[in-house]
This record gives sequence, structure tokens and C-alpha cells, in this order.
Amino acid sequence: MMVHGLPISRGRYVFDVESNGLLDTATVIHCAVMKDVDTLQVHGFRPDQIPAFLKLYRAAKLLIGFNCIKFDCALIEKLHGVTVPQDRVLDLMNLGRLVFSDIKSLDFPKAKASKEYQSKLAAHEADRAHRIEMGLPDIGPSRLKPVPLFPGQFVGRHSLEAWGYRMGGGLKGDYSKDMKALGLDPWASWNPEMHAYMLQDAEVTHDLFRHLETFQASQQSIDLEMRVAWLCAKIERNGWPLDVRAAEQLYMTLVAERESLRTQLVTLFPPWRTRLPDFIPKRPNRTLGYLAGVPVERWKTHEFNPASRDHIADRLIEKYGWKPTEFNEAKKDADGNTVTVGKPVIDDKVLKKLPYPEAQQLARFFMLQKRIGQLGEGAQAWLKVVREGKIHASYTTNGAVTGRATHSYPNIAQVPSLSAEFGRDCRALFNVPRGWKQLGVDQAGLELRCLASFMVAFDGGAYIDIVLNGDIHWENAKALFGLPEDTVRDDNNPDHVRYRGVAKTFIYAFLYGAGDAKLGSIVKKGAAEGKKLRARFLKKFPALERLINYVKNAAKKGWLKGLDGRKLPIRSPHAALNTLLQSAGALICKQWIVDSEDALKAAGLRHGWDGDFVILGWIHDELQIAVRDVDGLVAKVAEIVIGVARDVGRHFPSWKCPTDGSASPMPKKQNKDDPDEVLGPIVGGANWAACH
Repeated sequence: MMVHGLPISRGRYVFDVESNGLLDTATVIHCAVMKDVDTLQVHGFRPDQIPAFLKLYRAAKLLIGFNCIKFDCALIEKLHGVTVPQDRVLDLMNLGRLVFSDIKSLDFPKAKASKEYQSKLAAHEADRAHRIEMGLPDIGPSRLKPVPLFPGQFVGRHSLEAWGYRMGGGLKGDYSKDMKALGLDPWASWNPEMHAYMLQDAEVTHDLFRHLETFQASQQSIDLEMRVAWLCAKIERNGWPLDVRAAEQLYMTLVAERESLRTQLVTLFPPWRTRLPDFIPKRPNRTLGYLAGVPVERWKTHEFNPASRDHIADRLIEKYGWKPTEFNEAKKDADGNTVTVGKPVIDDKVLKKLPYPEAQQLARFFMLQKRIGQLGEGAQAWLKVVREGKIHASYTTNGAVTGRATHSYPNIAQVPSLSAEFGRDCRALFNVPRGWKQLGVDQAGLELRCLASFMVAFDGGAYIDIVLNGDIHWENAKALFGLPEDTVRDDNNPDHVRYRGVAKTFIYAFLYGAGDAKLGSIVKKGAAEGKKLRARFLKKFPALERLINYVKNAAKKGWLKGLDGRKLPIRSPHAALNTLLQSAGALICKQWIVDSEDALKAAGLRHGWDGDFVILGWIHDELQIAVRDVDGLVAKVAEIVIGVARDVGRHFPSWKCPTDGSASPMPKKQNKDDPDEVLGPIVGGANWAACH
């Protein structure tokens, strides 16, 4: 809007603050900036002007920052008690991940072109300098077409510095690096250089806002991502109590077994030799028996190391003629060039399947290594990152191209399941304090509900009916094993139990894009059998084949539309259905968790350790919640969160299948033979092992 040719402020500001530490340690805000994105007026605030900043901050209609939900807004609330409505904040870190969820694929060509240009430019300048030094005519400046600088270390990163390079415009400064080079603490106190650095950050943030604006992400997807970012920032600050003493005891137990096993495993394979390149002496050596110019053989003796994947693969191939079927992805450099060819996958899962006696012992060793790494020895081990008795795991709320969140520091999604060895011991470490109960709630059967919802257009809701009212895994089993349609499942028939188990494994592998070889391995056969299973399955459900073909065709433009209107990049036609389904599940869960918090607050409950409930963790389709141990409160929270789970689909016009939720631990039946027994209320458990 313009008045007399001048832009009018709409109360939309890019903002940033600088402080003397991170969120958990900072005690003062040194300076702040607010830039009006409509009038372009910049307001810089020095230490004595922070009250004026807070006044403008409160009055803003829209606050635009970078990582501001996790840091700036939280810091302002912590130090000054000032909060703003969440719907007035736009965090460009989260918006960037939404708009460019597959940024790495765009960055590789930029980094490669930049590196090649810099190399050619350096060669030209070196040649030019040499010619001048030799008294030859100056060849002049390079005529190469300039390529924007994009250092390889920023490939795939969603930092403000990386965005500065991507946009080819304003770059962040090196204030912190420059100050440290002088032996100074860059954040101890305000100084003019810090202030200038902050103002430059605001310019880059403003450029990024305008850049992302042009991609016109759907408002529904933006609103959802911002709400999820606020909630996950709260979950991170909440922390999840960890039983440190029990964790240390478990760690020592596992280490003792690992070292005992290591001693045994070293003797599994006798030492072996490999030939090294020959040594060719330049002069004779009588003592060693060398003759000048005559090659000397060199050999290296290897002692078997049970922790070496290379050693294991080499010995199994040498001794048994093992033919690996799974390989790690080839490693690539920042330019996307292959550095090393993929090696055979060696882990406890692979080793367990092998028929060799050594493989079973090695599988246990690797399982122990994995558990020990998670507990105490890995870079993100629980005992390394625990602070004051709590794990503060980090969420990248749109870390996957599908919209799924990813986890780190530590990755709580990788805590072993109850069925895994030592899984119960590990999950029992994640608990609640005295005076609290733990409650687990998840979205029931979400993957198949997603599939059923998309199949409606091709089967009129027939698959939904089976998912909701029948036994979908038995229906799939009949298709896979060619059983007559009227075959009734008999739980006392071992074949029926096996068929249903295979069908359950098959459908999830199928939905996650497994190839024929993987599908065949489910029944301990190869790709040919996997191809037959796939054909039988699709013959039973022709609507599914029509859906697959429709989605592949729609994905030819390079993307599919998610439930909330976001664009989902499709890396290959075979990944199209999996991407669509995984995204649908992720968005259903995102809507569910933010609506659940709102519903709990609307019921008069407070979120926080000083309140009534604390969301401890969100793991894909599961919420773990601490509830104050007050009579009936756990049951009330469960009822509210399950109610939201059932209602969440209404937010998405294209969603067709009813959703549902389930709570854990459920009260146990006193009489298993009484179908009419009324169960008592949900009372919660003591830890994660009891709540999933």
C-alpha cells in the first residue's frame, strides 16, 4: 500500500537479537534489530534501548525471524517475560525446510559449478602472474562467466549462512570467527562490530523472506509447520527424565559382555596375509638380501578384528563364498562425485540371517556395540547428552522430504523397541519423576488408513471397510498364498498364523517401496518369488494397482501435492506412492499433536513441569506424555488425546478414512473369558517400557 508514493507499514518486521549465550545460559540481550519489510526502515536497538525494542516487538503484526521460535522468542520470554501470539511469528528456517525439503539435490550442482569455476579462476590467475613475472604480455582478467560462490560444506544445510550463499546476495559476516582470532569472547559484551553483524543478519533474513515468498507455499502447510515448531521447541525444553543410575548399570553390564565376547571372537578366524605392492630397491642390501632393481614381495598379516566390518565381510566371503545382497550407498563428496563404492552391509540384522556359526556370535557382538553406542559411547549417547537428569532431544520438524520429523541429540526414534534385545531395559530408562504417571498414545493403524484413504477414488471405500471392520492382514494373506476367499482364520492353525505374519510384514515392506528381492526375502526366497507375491497381491486389489499407476503418472512433473497443499519432491517413480503415504501419515500426526496440546489447554490443563501434563516425546505416530498423578487425570488426558486422534482427518478435505487413537498401558482384564467385563480407567505407567 502506498500513500503519496510512500509505502505504509503493515506491522511486518524481520527481527533478530544478540545475547551473551545460548538459551540455557544467556542472561542478557545485548542488542536487537527490527526491519519493516514494507517500508524497509531499519530500527537498531543498543543495550540501553531494549525496552523500546520490546515495545515494538509486542506491537508487531508479524514477526519474521530465522530459528526464532527455538531461540529468539524463547530467549525474550525467558529474560523479559514478554510473549507474543504464536500465529504472529514466521520462522524462515522452518519455512525454508517446507519449501525446499529436498534442498540437497539443488545444492550439489551449485557446489560443483562453484568449485570448478574457482579452480579455473585460480589456474588463470596463477598463469597470469607467472607470465608477468617472466616478462611476457599480460593475458588480462579471466573471461570465464562468473559462478556464484557456494562452498561444499553448505550442501543440504538450512543455516542462514547457507541461504546467503544460495541467494548469491548478502552474506553473513565472520564476526564470531574474527573476534575469536583476536582472543576475544565475541558474545561477552556489546560492541559496534556485533551490532553491525546483527544488522547484516537482518538484511539476509529479509532477502530470504522475499525469496521464499515467491514460492507461494500453501497457507495451511505454513500454519501447520509453525504450530509444530512451537510445540517441538516446548518438548525440547521440557526434557524427558532419564534414569541415569540404571543407565550406567546397564552400560557396565553390556560392556562386560561385549569385552568377554570380543576375546572369544578374535579366535574365530586364524590370521591371514594380504599382498602389498612390491618394493623395488634402488641399491643392493646384502644384509636384507636386496638386489638393486629386483622386486621384493611384501605381505601384511591381519589379526581378525570382530569390530571391523571389512574384516567380517572379507572372511565370510573367503571361507564360505558368501555373496552379499545388501550394500551401503556409495559415499559422495560435496560435488556429488562417488568417492567410495558401496560396501556390503554388516550389522546384527544381516548377520543373524546367515547360516554360518560365526555369524551368530558376531551378530550378538554388533547388537551389543549398537546398544552400548546409544547408551554411553556414541557421539549422541544418552549418558553424554543428559543434562540434570533429563534428555533434551532435538526435533527437525520437517527433516524428511515427506514432511516427517527427524530426531537428533539423541535420536529417540532409534531407541530399541520392546521386542528387541535389551529394548525393554532401554525404554525403561525413559521415565517420569515421582508424583507423575507416563501415558503413551498413538495413531492406530495409520499406514493402512492412509492407503485406504487414497484408494477410495478407485474402489469406492472397499479397502476402508476391510481396514476398519475386517482383518486386513488376513485378507492380504489370502491374496499372497492363494487361499480361497471363504477361508476363515484359525489361530490354532500354525500355517494360518505364519501366513498372517508374512502378510503383515509384506504389506509394510510393499508400502515402503521394497523391490522384488526384498519381498521375496520375506518368505526366504529370491526376486522371482517376490515378483509373484507382488502380482498375486495386486490381482486381489486391482484398485491398488490403479492407484500406483495414477500416482506414478502424476509424479512425472517431479512432485505430488500433500494433504495440506505442500509440494512433495519425488526422487523416482518407484518412490511416489511411498512418499505420498508417508507424507499423509506425517501430516495427520502433526495436526494431531498440535490439536491435542490445544485441547488439553482448553480443558484447563497446564503444559509444563509446573503444570498438569508434559509432552515428553513425539515419535512419528506416537506421543509420550507425563501426567501429574492426580486421581483420574491420566484417564482424562487419554480421553482428550484419543478424541483428537479420531477427529483429526477433518482438517484435510481430501482425507477419507476415519482415524483413531489408542492408549498405553491399558488396564488388564481380570477374567480373559468374560467378554462383557468392564475395564477400569487408564492409570498410566512408570516409564516408556510400560507405555507402548
